[in-house]
Amino acid sequence: MLTMKLPQIFRVHQVPRIFWEDGIMSGYRHPKSSALDCVLSSFQMTNETVNIWTHFLPAWYFVWRFLVLSSSLDLWRDPYHWPLLIYLLLVCLYPFASSCAHTFSSMSARARHICYFCDYGALSLYSLGCAFAYGAYAMPDHWVSGVWHRYFVPAAALNSFVCTGLSCYSRFPELERPRLSKVLRTAAFVYPFLYDNIPLFCRCLPVPQLQSPAPQSGRESRHPGVTLASPHRPPPRAGHSHQLFHICAVLGTHFQLEAILCDARSRRAWLRGRLPVPGLPGTFGTAGLALLGNAAIIGAFTAALPRA
Repeated sequence: MLTMKLPQIFRVHQVPRIFWEDGIMSGYRHPKSSALDCVLSSFQMTNETVNIWTHFLPAWYFVWRFLVLSSSLDLWRDPYHWPLLIYLLLVCLYPFASSCAHTFSSMSARARHICYFCDYGALSLYSLGCAFAYGAYAMPDHWVSGVWHRYFVPAAALNSFVCTGLSCYSRFPELERPRLSKVLRTAAFVYPFLYDNIPLFCRCLPVPQLQSPAPQSGRESRHPGVTLASPHRPPPRAGHSHQLFHICAVLGTHFQLEAILCDARSRRAWLRGRLPVPGLPGTFGTAGLALLGNAAIIGAFTAALPRA
């Protein structure tokens, strides 16, 4: 009977510094693990095990939600639902990309950088998906069809390029200037988060003309609150803080999806009387260009790795 040996686990000073995590003293995988070793390590307790599963399992949850919604809503043929379709696809992408990044990041130092470049790109595209959904269904009444509404999604696409570029660049000074690296990476994701949620922040303000209709069942105010909590990480010695970030991010996405579905259903008649039907260039065209642009940015930083 064949038995499979689990990979060896190391302490922090037994691996190169690029693999170190703040406050994590043990549980490191071999810095030149094979792909099989990386997969097997997800079934033993390492510094990445919870990171892997807290996004791998939710990825399948969001895939299930996508399939259920595809059977109940005409996502592919009804242009009104195209922004929702793009959002759902990107919601499924980002936790899967993050899970893969945490799984295979111990294959080599170069592989570690590339894995997280892809992770950052998926998060940037997810922020664009949020903008698609909010622009289509969650805008305050008096902003609908205005100038800022028309440029909300194109600006979010540009934000995704800035987010990916800045977060990828933040890995280069990671060893020499770790504080600068963290500041750049935090700014790269906080900025598009704040931009995307401007419509929700305004609808939650106690100003009557911004609240028609009001946020549904409190879900919209719950999503920014849970997601805002995720960047404010406790000290790693109190528990691996990145795992708490994963949990908050997934919960925030769940509440966000529920709120978007509620707005898409309750505001459909009102919005269709005031907005043109979404077209292919403004939906799939914009999303496709953003995908290609982010892939090009990741490719450029990957090509720069040997020089770094």
